[in-house]
Amino acid sequence: MKSLTLILIATVCVCGELGAQPVFAPTNPPDMTPLTNHASPAYHALKLFQHGVNLGNYLEAPPNQNWGVTFSAEEATAMKREGFDHVRVPIGWHHYAGPAPDFALSPDIYARADYVVTNALANQLAVMINIHHFTELDKDPAAAADEFVKLWQQISAHYQSFPNTLAFELDNEPHDHATTALMNPIYARAIAAIRATNPQRTIFVEPGQYGAIDQLKNLVLPPDDNIIVSVHCYEPFYFTHQGATWTGPDTKQTGIVFPGPPAQPLVANTNLNLKPWVLYWIKQYNTLPTARNPSSSLAFADKLKYAAAWSDYYGRPLHLGEFGALTTADAQSRANFYAAMRHTAEELHIGWCLWDWSAGFRYWDKAHNRALPGLHTALFGQ
Repeated sequence: MKSLTLILIATVCVCGELGAQPVFAPTNPPDMTPLTNHASPAYHALKLFQHGVNLGNYLEAPPNQNWGVTFSAEEATAMKREGFDHVRVPIGWHHYAGPAPDFALSPDIYARADYVVTNALANQLAVMINIHHFTELDKDPAAAADEFVKLWQQISAHYQSFPNTLAFELDNEPHDHATTALMNPIYARAIAAIRATNPQRTIFVEPGQYGAIDQLKNLVLPPDDNIIVSVHCYEPFYFTHQGATWTGPDTKQTGIVFPGPPAQPLVANTNLNLKPWVLYWIKQYNTLPTARNPSSSLAFADKLKYAAAWSDYYGRPLHLGEFGALTTADAQSRANFYAAMRHTAEELHIGWCLWDWSAGFRYWDKAHNRALPGLHTALFGQ
C-alpha cells in the first residue's frame, strides 16, 4: 500500500491538468524484448488471478506488533463464497530472518504463512505470497540484495512441492532508492534462484515508485514466459486516502465523494492548511462535470489503458495488485468507486486484487460476517 505524499505531486498538477498518462509508445530499454506468445504459461496462470483480495495488515506486521487483523479458515471459505478467485498474502519474511550470510528464516513464519496458504488452496483459491515492507531493500538495494535473494531461495525451496496455483510476488511496492532500474538486475537474481527449485511457478513482478504504471517503461525482465507484471493504482488519491494518517497533510480533507462533483460544494477545512495544489484539486472537484472531474474514472482510466497497451506490446500479462478506498469515504462512494475500477480493469482484460479484506480499506465486516454495504454488487455484479 502506498504511504508517502510524494506520489500526490505526480498525480495532481496545479497548472490545471490532471496527471494524464501519456500515449503508449514502446520505450523500454532494448534488452526488454517483447514476447510473442500470448498463450504462454503466464497468460494461462493469469486466468486464476482475475478477482482477488489482499489479506492486508496481517503477516506483513513485525512479530512483536499486532495491526488488528486476524485470519481463520472460515474467512478463506467466505472469500471464495463472495466470488474472489485468489488471495494476495503480504508477508514480512525479513522480520523473521537470522543474521548474514544465511538469513535463515524462523519456523514460526513458515507455520503462520502455511496456515493461510493451505486454507486458501483448500477453498480453491489461488494464492500469491510476497515480500512486503522490506524497507532495507528500499533504502539500499545493493546492500540488501543478498538477503533478498537468500529469502527467496528459502521460500521457494519450502513451497516447491505446492501446487502451481500458488504464485510468488518478488517485492511489494519498491520505492525510494529501489528504483525500477536498480531492481531489474536484483529481480533477475531472485528469479534465477526461484527457478532452481520452482521451474514452473508463476512469478509476479512490480515496477518501482510503489508499483507505478508510469514506471513500466523502465522495467526489464528476463525472457521467462511465466512472469506476470503487477501494478498498483489508488487514483483518485485524495478520494481513496481521505483522512489517512500516514500520507502527510495533503490527504487530511474528508467528505470527498465519488464520482464528483458533489451535490453541495465541499468547503475545505481551513484548519488543515491545505497546499495550493490540493485546494486547486478541490476547486476542480466542486465545479467540473463528472466526465472531466478529478474524482471520477478519469483519474485512472487512461493509466490502465496505457498499462494494457504496454502489456499487449511486450507480451507480458498484467495484474492490478492493489486498489481500494479507505472506510473514511462514505459507503455509496466506495461502492461507486469499486464498480468503476472493476469495470475499467475488466474491459481492458486486467485481473485485479482489492486492498483489502478486513483492515482499513476493508471489504469484509467481521462483526456481521458479511461484505460492507454495496461492495459485493460493485465487484461481482450480483
